[in-house]
Amino acid sequence: MITQMNEEIFLTNLSKAVDKIKETKNISSDIVKFIIEPVEEHGKMLDGSDEMMKRLVLSKENIGGKKLLIEDVVGVLGGLFPKAPLWVNVSFMEMEGDTAIFKLETSLRFRKPTLLRNAETGHAPFNAIL
Repeated sequence: MITQMNEEIFLTNLSKAVDKIKETKNISSDIVKFIIEPVEEHGKMLDGSDEMMKRLVLSKENIGGKKLLIEDVVGVLGGLFPKAPLWVNVSFMEMEGDTAIFKLETSLRFRKPTLLRNAETGHAPFNAIL
């Protein structure tokens, strides 16, 4: 179980998930960018801070289709630390020249560290989709 979450832990855990995918798919690029795709979970309630993140930070106008550096991802998804997205699925999309593009499908529910999913991976809340 994970008991803490901050920028450093979040960055480390995202990097671990990306490295796992890069290793499996033989991606050697050191240049990595991310597209964040918020996922509506039907039947799941959002609290006030979740709604704020959904409308202001994770809106199509703000992040839709943008390719972000890892530091920017931490800035965007880390707006409520120590709360973090309940889960984030990480998958490889494509190579754009020397840049590996990854997709982050993210829960809109931000929760305290002890509730985050994918703890068994060693890099909660991230799940590397292989």
